[in-house]
This record gives sequence, C-alpha cells and structure tokens, in this order.
Amino acid sequence: MAAPAPRPSLAGCAPSLVSLRASLRAASRDCLDRHVPQAAKCAAELLAALPPDSAARQRRDLRQQGTSTGTATPHHHHHHGSPHVHFRTSTPVKTPGGSTVASSTPGASGVKTLGAGGPGLAPGRPSLPGLPAHLGVIGGGPGPSGSGAGGGRESLGSVVSMGDASSPVAERSMAGLDDRMPHLASAAAGTGIASAELEQLELYRQRSAERDDDEQDLYALASAYMRSHELLRAAHVLRDCSGGKARWLRTYAKYLAGEKRLQEEAGELLGVKDRPQINPYTQELIDEIASFGEADVVNDAWLLYMQALLFLSRAPTAPAPIHPRGPSGVHGGAASAGQVDERLVALELLTQSVRIEPYNWSAWLRIAECLDGPEELEATLPFLPRCYPLLLFYVHATLEIHSAGDALHDVLDELEGVFGTQCSVITGMRALVHYHVREFDEATHLFESLQQTDPYRLDDVDILSNILYVSEKRAELAALAQEYSRVDRVRPEVCCLVGNYYSLRRDHEKAIVYFRRALKLDRGYLSAWTLMGHEYVEIKNTNAAIASYRRAVDVNRKDYRAWYGLGQTYELLGEPFYALNYYQRATALRPYDARMWSALATCYEKLMRIPDAIRSHQRALLSTEPGDGSDLCLRIGKLYASLGQGAHAAAYHRRALAEGLQSGAGAAEMGRVYLWLVKWEMRLSRGEGAAQREDKGEGGDLEKADEHLRVLEGTQEFRDEAKALRKELEVLLLSRE
Repeated sequence: MAAPAPRPSLAGCAPSLVSLRASLRAASRDCLDRHVPQAAKCAAELLAALPPDSAARQRRDLRQQGTSTGTATPHHHHHHGSPHVHFRTSTPVKTPGGSTVASSTPGASGVKTLGAGGPGLAPGRPSLPGLPAHLGVIGGGPGPSGSGAGGGRESLGSVVSMGDASSPVAERSMAGLDDRMPHLASAAAGTGIASAELEQLELYRQRSAERDDDEQDLYALASAYMRSHELLRAAHVLRDCSGGKARWLRTYAKYLAGEKRLQEEAGELLGVKDRPQINPYTQELIDEIASFGEADVVNDAWLLYMQALLFLSRAPTAPAPIHPRGPSGVHGGAASAGQVDERLVALELLTQSVRIEPYNWSAWLRIAECLDGPEELEATLPFLPRCYPLLLFYVHATLEIHSAGDALHDVLDELEGVFGTQCSVITGMRALVHYHVREFDEATHLFESLQQTDPYRLDDVDILSNILYVSEKRAELAALAQEYSRVDRVRPEVCCLVGNYYSLRRDHEKAIVYFRRALKLDRGYLSAWTLMGHEYVEIKNTNAAIASYRRAVDVNRKDYRAWYGLGQTYELLGEPFYALNYYQRATALRPYDARMWSALATCYEKLMRIPDAIRSHQRALLSTEPGDGSDLCLRIGKLYASLGQGAHAAAYHRRALAEGLQSGAGAAEMGRVYLWLVKWEMRLSRGEGAAQREDKGEGGDLEKADEHLRVLEGTQEFRDEAKALRKELEVLLLSRE
C-alpha cells in the first residue's frame, strides 16, 4: 500500500439537492441518449439514492387538493400531448400566479444560470505538465471560480420551463430539453471555467443544439441501428451531420465497430493471432475529429472523451521501457523529439472532458486507468472539477493504484451524508476498500447486505467469490455460484465466480474452462487472465501460465498479482534471476505487502545475495502485524548467522521467540529457536563469541540458557538434544564457579 494522495472534499462548495437532482437526472438521460450505459447507470443509481424531493411532494399534494376541491390552477387539466412552453429569452416571464420572475433568478423552475455559484476548481489552472502547448486545459485563463450576478452570460440559463402549463408558443424539439438545461448550467458552474471560455462554451452549445434539432430524425435512426448492433450502418447514416451529438455517435459507433472486429479476428485464446492489436479505425477517426475544427472539439466534452479513447487505443498496451524524461515530458530527449506520451495526452483530454461534463463516469474510469501511481493522482486532482463524481473517482483511483487505507472511509462517509447509506454505488466501494486492506469479514458483510437489498446486482460478485475462495468457504461459494448462474450465466463476473468454485474443489481443468468463457465474453477482463494463470500453474502448464499473466499485464500494468504470478512461475522453472525482475515490479506496486517482499527475499537467497535478502525480509517484517513476524525474524536470524554476525542473529532469534510467544505458539513450534539461543549463550560463555560480546556488551547468560533448556525438556521432539546440552551447561556452570 503506497501513501495515498491528499483526499478531496466538497466542504463549503457542495451543490444544493435541487441542483444535484437536476444534474443527475439530466446526466442519466444524456448518457443513455448517447449510448454510454455505464455512465448512465452510475448517475441513475446516485439519483435514486437521493432523499425524496420535498418540493415535488408538496406540489403533488397541492394538485391533489385542488382536484378534490375544484379549485385547480389554470391549465392544470391540460392534454398530455400538448407542448411545454420554452422561452429562449432573458425577458422576465409572468407566472400563472401573476408575479414576475426573471429567468436569471436562482431557483426559478429549478434552473440555475451558467456562472452561478457552485463547486468548482480554483481559477487559472495551468495545463497538465509534459504536453504540447496546443493541448491547453479549458479554464486556464483568469476568472472567478463561481461568478455571481456579474459573471458569465445568462443566455443558456434563461431557457425557462413553465412546468405543466400548455401553450402553442414553442414546441418541444427534443425530449427532456428542460431537464437537460440545469445539468449543463451546473456542469459549467462546477468547473471554474473562466468567463471568456464560458462564453465560447455557451455559444457552441447553442449552435450545436440548433444543429442537433435539425438532425434529430437521422440521430433517432442511427440510435435504432445502434440498438440493433448495426454499428457501421449507424455511423454511415450520420456521415453528413454536423451537430455535436451526431458527430459523437458517428465516431463512437465506428470505434465500437473496430473493437468488435478486433474481438472477432483475435482467434482462439492464447492462440497465434491472440495478440493486442490497434483498433483499425483509430487513425481515421483521429483525422476525422481533427477536421471538425479545434473550437468545436475543445468545447464538446464527448468529442474530447472520444479523442482520449482513440489515443488510449493507439498507445502501446504493454509497459514500455523506462527512459529519462526531458522537461517537456518527452521520452528520450533529442533522440525522440516530436514524440509525445499518448497516455498523458489522453489524460489531458479526459481532464478537459470531465470539467465540461462532470457526470460522465466512464471518463472518470479512464482517467484512473491513465494514472501510474499516487504521485500522478496527487498531481492530477487539482485539475479536476470539485463535484461528487470527484469523490467517487478518488476512492476508485486509490484502489486502482493499491493505496487503500482507512482514510477512504472518510470520503465515503461524506458521500453517504448526501446519498444515504442505502446507495449501492457507495456501499460497493466501501466493501472494496475493506477487501483491498484484507478485512474480509467486513467486506463479506457489506456484499451480503447488497445481495439482500439488490439481489440481481452482478457488479463485484467476482470479488465476493475471491473472498470466499481465500476463506475456503466452499458451501457459501457453491450457493453463490448456483444462485447467480440462474440470474445471468453469460456475464464475465458470473463465469469467474463459477471458475473460483471449481478451483476451490481442485477441479482445475473445469475452472480453466469457465475462465476462458469469461475471456471470450470480455478479453479485457483482468481477473480472469490472472486467475487462469493460477490454474495453469496448478496443473504445471507453465507456458500457458506465463502467457496468461503476460496478457493480464497487457490489460493493466498496475496489476501486482500478474507480476507476482510471473515471478512465481519463473521460480518454479528454476529461473530466480528472471523471477527477481517480476518480484521487483510487484513490490513497487505493493510496497507494504509482506508477501511480495518475502518472495523477493527468497530469490535473493537463491542467488546468494544474502545482504539483499536480509533487507527484503526486513521490509516484509515492517508490514506484518505484531505477533505475526516470528517466521520472518527466524529467517533473518539464520541469514545473519550464515554471514557470521552472531550478535545480529541472536537479536532476531530473541525477537522471533517473543513474536512466537505473543501469537500463542507452543514450545514444540519454537523448539528450534530455543535450541539456537541455548547454543549461542553457551558459545559466548566459552569465549568463542568474544568479538560479539565486546561489540554488543553481551555475555553468555547461562541462567537464560538453563531456563530455555527446561522448556525444551518438556517437549518430546527436543528432549534428547536438551539433555545432552544440559550436561555441557553443567560443566560451564562448574567452571564459572
């Protein structure tokens, strides 16, 4: 566990529940309309977890009272098909009650204006380091974090919905327009975008909305093709469209078509053709987006997100060799002039995207994929918008870089203060935090509570199966596998769950079948690659195990389990030098995991690098709980003894004895430690350890040796050896007198 980055907080800048509800409602609809179900699901789950809208309930009660008394408000019984009124003007609007409400008034119809106060970044954020100058961050100029009455223009926020009133003044051209407007306004207000950039953003959105209105029929046709999985046909329909939504759907459909072709052409798992390949449409789509014009792209969150996906698909999937970086972030200095780290370019684009569209959870997940460690997370946080997805992202990214700790519970507590304790997104994340810090009982309890409240939720069911597997709860794992196989047997998580069940039964061949099935459904499913590698190790198929672990590293270079598995496999092959490299990568990812350091120390021992082995064991000892380090202390003591450093060896043997007794180990288990300490004290008394005695101020403590021998004489295994040492001890005691 690496040191976590300082956690963000929304204290003092959290949006109101009305604004948050409007933003989440609009985000879920927008993401569904753009065929991004993962982001839509996250927004909808957060929306459903919000406390009930008291204002809406009061309005509903008033309508019911008006109906019962016959005093309904004007236009109350309007026809359901009648259009809603939308005034595209900043002129004050008369309400049915007769009062005048300006469209810029906060709270009018629940609409906030762009530039209204809200959570956001500090103004004047510079661009992320290490990128070309033309990739600047939106909002880099001066300007207030959340401009008030004298801030940005009010043209977008002045689009006022009159609710249930019916009128032929203006027809609805797009479904959900009135709900989307608060979302756009609050999204911009939550990013700290400078006033000049905000004006450009508003103008672009107005132009794009007009084009989207004109192209809505073609967009509906393309959406129908998307739902029928006719991806290239959907892209072809939108070839001449210029609206932001149509451009997004065209490029996204073609990108998905390329990913589908890669899946089909990959061939058999671990076969000759099964190698990471680049999406065939990547360069074509990059050129097409570049032709849209920079002004259109930098103001469109979805096109920025699409650009990032393309750069990530073009970047090498396997970890590249580490080269020195110049001040511009370019690898290799002059030899690589003009080359840019495409991962950082994608990170820059994703950062710009979430500043404009903060509720696109898919973009936040991609940002987490781009981060290599806690240092990059800490450097990126100031550039991200201060909103509730930021807190969710912080927890997720911290888990991804293996820096989980108790501090994450504080972030989740802040989220639960808004969304309640029944939100499945937050509860699932809390369970993952417990899992990553190896608090399996707490994680199991939370997963089981989720299972009761949401029995058809399949997210993270593979993590629960891992916990049951490690805990060797075969009956519970069998029941879980049977239950979820009835729910959806073609989900990768369920296949992984069933594979874990067969692995626990030692039926490794059948487990491999289910892990392969999971990978046929999703070749980027990291857990299945790693677990399949473990199964190949069990059946001694080391070549397939190495191939599986390497594919896991291709999917996610931050997966310490794959590096650790590669080290174990090469160690089984009798290649400690190769294993050493992979164990070093695993320890870099998990610097406080005793298992990684112990495996590294074992390799050093096999390579006869004893000082390095001692240091590695000492690092492992730092990560153990009190009372659990007896074996490590004993190994360190033996290594010091092999170097002839008896005083250090004796110190670690004494610590091993103390740790063992603290953990409740008996005399039989600690017999070897007792024997070594008795011999050491007797050796010092004979004068053989004079050098150590002078250096450390230690002498032969024959009374302590006598005490240890009494313990050994009470064991069956060491009784004879203890009796022989007793005779030598009596001679030493007589000679001392």
